[in-house]
Amino acid sequence: MRNFRLIKHVDIDPSTFHNPLCIIGMPGIADVGKFAVDQLIGIFQAKKIWDIIFNDYPAGAIVDDSMLSTPKAEILFYEDPKKKQDLILITADAQAMTPRGIYEISDYLATIIHRLNIFKIVALGAYPMKRTRGEDFSIFITSTEEKFVNYFISTGECKKVNKGVIIGANGLIPTLAKARFGIEGIVLLAETDNSAVSNENFTDLQASISLLEMVGKHFNLPIKSTFTTTKIGEITKDLESKRKELEQELESFQPNIPITDVDKSLYI
Repeated sequence: MRNFRLIKHVDIDPSTFHNPLCIIGMPGIADVGKFAVDQLIGIFQAKKIWDIIFNDYPAGAIVDDSMLSTPKAEILFYEDPKKKQDLILITADAQAMTPRGIYEISDYLATIIHRLNIFKIVALGAYPMKRTRGEDFSIFITSTEEKFVNYFISTGECKKVNKGVIIGANGLIPTLAKARFGIEGIVLLAETDNSAVSNENFTDLQASISLLEMVGKHFNLPIKSTFTTTKIGEITKDLESKRKELEQELESFQPNIPITDVDKSLYI
C-alpha cells in the first residue's frame, strides 16, 4: 500500500513461533495502554521487527536528545526461552490524524498480525470515569468472544463494558482482526479519572501498572512488579516537571492560538 512504508530490522519466521500472543498499546487517554506496552518492551528486552511509517501520522519530526525520528508504529518480538508463549508487542508514537487514517493503520496491522500466525490479541487502554481519591482501580473487559468476558468477570477482577464506543486503534485492531481473519480479541481498560480526557498532558502510571499486573497474572507472563506507590508518584512528578519545563521553553516560540474542544481528539 502506497500510504505505508515498512522498515525491516530483523528477519523472522512465523512458522517457528510458539503459541504467539499479541499485546497492543497505542497512544490514548493518559497513555495508559502505551505506557504498559512500553514497560513490557523493556521487561522482555523485545527485539524490533518492523517500523511502520504512515502518511496520516502527525506531520512533524520527533526530537529526542537532539536526534530526529519520524512518527511510526513499532512491532517487536520476544522469544520465550521455555518455548511456551512468544510475544508480539505493538505500539506507536501517535494515533493517525483522521478517522480514515485510524481505520487504515488498524486494518494494516490486523493483516500483519494474521500473517504472523497469531490467534489472540490483547489490547490495553483507559476507561475514563469520575474517581474518588483513594478508591481501588477497576479494570473493564470487552472482547470479541463471550468466553473471555465470562472468564474475566468470574475472577471478580474485571467489570463488564455494557455499552459504548472504543475510539482509536486499541479497539479497532482486534475488531478488524476478528472480522477479517477470525482472530480472538480482548480489550482491557483500566479506570482513569475523567479529567484525563481534557488533559492531554496527563499520564496515569498507576492505571498502566494495574494492566501490567492483570496481563502478567492471566496470560502467564513472568512479570515481577517493581513499582511501589511511592515510586509511581515519583515517576509521575518527574514526568510532569519535565513536561512543564518543555512547555515553558516552547511558549515564546509558539503562536498564541487558542485550542477549542473541537480540536481535541478522544482515544480510548
